[in-house]
Amino acid sequence: MRAHLIPLLAMFGLLGAGPAFAQAAPFTMSPTRPGAPPVSSPAAPAAPPREEAPAAAPFSMQPGGVAPARPPVPRPAAPASSTPAAPFDIAPQDTRQSPPPQAGRPTPPAVRPQGAIQTAPATTQASAPRNTARLERPLLPFEMIRLDGENDSRSWAFHLTPDEAASRASIAIAYQNAVVVMPEASRLRAIINGEAVVNVPISSSQGFQQIVLPIRPGLLRGGQNIIRLEALQRHRTDCTVRATYELWTDISAEATKLVFEGSSKTLRSLEDLPAVGIDQKGVTTIRVVAPKIYRPEIRDRLLRLVQMVALRGRYAHPVIQVFEADPGPSPVGTIKVVMGTAGELRSLVAALPEAAAVQPLAIMMQDGTSSMPSLVVTGPTWNDLDTAINIVGGAAFNGRVLDRTTIDTASWHWPEVPTTLGRRSIRFADMGIPTQEFSGRRFRARFAINLPSDFYATDYGEATLSLDAAHTSMVKPGSHFDIYVNGKIASTMTITSRGSVFRRQEIRVPMRNFEAGINHLSLEAVLLTDADERCAPGETLSEMNRFVLFDSTSLNIPNFGRIGREPDLAALSSGGFPYGDFPATFVLARPDPLTYSASGTLLARMARDSGAPVRAQFANAASLSDRSVVFVGAIDQLPAGLLDRVNVSENLRMIWQSTPSPGRLAPSGAAESRSESQGLQVASTQYDPTMSRMVLDQSDMNSTDEVRRRWSESIQRRGIIQQTIASFKDWMERTFNLSLASLSLEDKGSLAYEPPQRSTLLLAQNRTEGAGTWTLVTARTEESLAQETARLAAPMLWSQVAGRAAALEPSEEKLAVQPIDDFIFVQTLPLSFWNLRLVAANWMSINILQYALLMVACCTLLGAATYVLLSRLGRRS
Repeated sequence: MRAHLIPLLAMFGLLGAGPAFAQAAPFTMSPTRPGAPPVSSPAAPAAPPREEAPAAAPFSMQPGGVAPARPPVPRPAAPASSTPAAPFDIAPQDTRQSPPPQAGRPTPPAVRPQGAIQTAPATTQASAPRNTARLERPLLPFEMIRLDGENDSRSWAFHLTPDEAASRASIAIAYQNAVVVMPEASRLRAIINGEAVVNVPISSSQGFQQIVLPIRPGLLRGGQNIIRLEALQRHRTDCTVRATYELWTDISAEATKLVFEGSSKTLRSLEDLPAVGIDQKGVTTIRVVAPKIYRPEIRDRLLRLVQMVALRGRYAHPVIQVFEADPGPSPVGTIKVVMGTAGELRSLVAALPEAAAVQPLAIMMQDGTSSMPSLVVTGPTWNDLDTAINIVGGAAFNGRVLDRTTIDTASWHWPEVPTTLGRRSIRFADMGIPTQEFSGRRFRARFAINLPSDFYATDYGEATLSLDAAHTSMVKPGSHFDIYVNGKIASTMTITSRGSVFRRQEIRVPMRNFEAGINHLSLEAVLLTDADERCAPGETLSEMNRFVLFDSTSLNIPNFGRIGREPDLAALSSGGFPYGDFPATFVLARPDPLTYSASGTLLARMARDSGAPVRAQFANAASLSDRSVVFVGAIDQLPAGLLDRVNVSENLRMIWQSTPSPGRLAPSGAAESRSESQGLQVASTQYDPTMSRMVLDQSDMNSTDEVRRRWSESIQRRGIIQQTIASFKDWMERTFNLSLASLSLEDKGSLAYEPPQRSTLLLAQNRTEGAGTWTLVTARTEESLAQETARLAAPMLWSQVAGRAAALEPSEEKLAVQPIDDFIFVQTLPLSFWNLRLVAANWMSINILQYALLMVACCTLLGAATYVLLSRLGRRS
């Protein structure tokens, strides 16, 4: 009886658990016809929707913006495995809608366009309710950041308003890496305010891939926040030091951003000006709207106001745009500034406060046509407008800051770069370099220091790096430490033992490698081991540390001479222009918006470097009483004879006006199509009979025998004496850094400078007959002048400005610098014996023949004085 009851009870139990069983087992035993919809389980009452807590990342990034995330698709349970799951699923997914798959037909794989940014899902949690209101903020201070080598990092600061800091946020990072980077041993990390928010394998060699991850509530704060990007990279197969130069990861600013749940940005006061942010190229645009800008009273105040806004906002790359009418809504990374008297702004600003008619005002106002507020600077009279401009400047207007311990680089380089005005020791810990253990082959640590504009130690003195580090016995002798200054190797120390601990080990760095302004340095440790020479399979995955750098390592700068030079464009880029107590006179070629924009960008960049507004006065023309004059204008607007005054060839005027302005570097797609078209042209010319005959004739003329004969004749023309002299000159230059040019007593008068024909912007400076300099900033057209000045104001490009002339290349971020041949000294410090001694030592190191003649004269005088003294007081023996 019990045997019959047991099946009956089991059957009733299954019938009672029907709905639950149907949910737990979503499969069916009945066969399914091809093309027919799947057969569901027996009908069951629909379960009521249950309320779930919102997920940490309720949205995902798409290449075109932000869209709500799709609910997660149920997946069958994966089989148990001993391999731990990856912390994030970063497999690319196609965000386009695709038709449902048909039964019996395989689903085609998703196709992504070449170079497109792919989106990776952030989490696998359930999504929150749909919310389409999103506020995106670009994050990178540059258009592209490259992390190369086995270890590299970048740090900078970004500012948020209290409303942004309190809202829910996520971070999106788009990156692409070299194909030789091993994903299993390479990591990309993003650290915000000391907490890691991104830590993913580096595995996007086919194109840019975007990852989106939530930020913990409460991590962001109103005001300044610090972010650090780190890359740890290992090679797939090669264990040599040379292979480490093939490792790189590019971070794109186009899709690297912060995303907030909010529809608009609210700037409540002047303290929120740093939170304006940047655009996708790292630029902060200041749009100034002012009526009747051609008037001198507007021009002077406008160019002073843009400096105040740039200083108060602490922008890394401020660019000025001037308008007479409202240009419309402000895009991301743009602040609109409306200035003028209260009577003139009635037609420009809707709902202008009544208080503007009785007192100076500098307030943030919400613009109905844009999500970004506007800064309104106004007052009843011109004097009140001056007061309002000073209110914008705040603490930045209280005098000129000269002796600062750091320079404000937080918006593009953190920590702020220390300024060295003389003897100083700076620890690595103070420059943001922590104690680090390393298991790779080439370790690198980057840092920077700032030197004053009157730095004069180009051929004298040595800095020392006091190294605190250690390496294991696996590191072979022959490994070495290299120190690079401004991209050039400056010093090397070879490791001669196995397993050493360095305590205050000094590495000497000649001061000739440094220059006025910001200097970028890096310490590299090249570590050679027997295991790397064997390079067994899996050797690149080894995590055994072989080197450690301690944060107690320090850079020791000695005392150096300080005196200004004229001409010297480095004073512009290092915040020391103008020298002396006289203000610089700015002469604008034409009072139009484009020239104002170029001048405003130049002044804002100079103010950011000096930490205070530039001491400048604006005039329609230069006078003989002006000590320092800056001309800004297009090449066709310059007065006759001005190019000759700044020692620039007059041919430039004809060359620039007769040739079109070269275009910027084309995007990758355009470059590929252009190269393909060129390849087709080359292929077609290979089959041209005429070209074939020309190539054949050329090859006959340049046969091996002919080339050997010409080289033999050219060498035999040089006799034994000429060859000996040439060898001696080469040895002197290699050993003592001496050349015939340095032994000349002739006046080093410089020839007129002619920049490269493809250059787009020219800066030139020359000293006048009196005590002063004339500086010229010019381009082909007014449009090019405004655009190229904005490009020149980028921090890394602006720091290259030096010499007596500098020309901007059209397609590369570099300057063609003409060195200084003839200059005069300008006193910048009170007279002191110690400073004069250092200045004299550097001058004599440059002028070796004069130094030798001076020593001979001193020895002759000493001998003559000794002879006279002994002849009178001594006794003849």
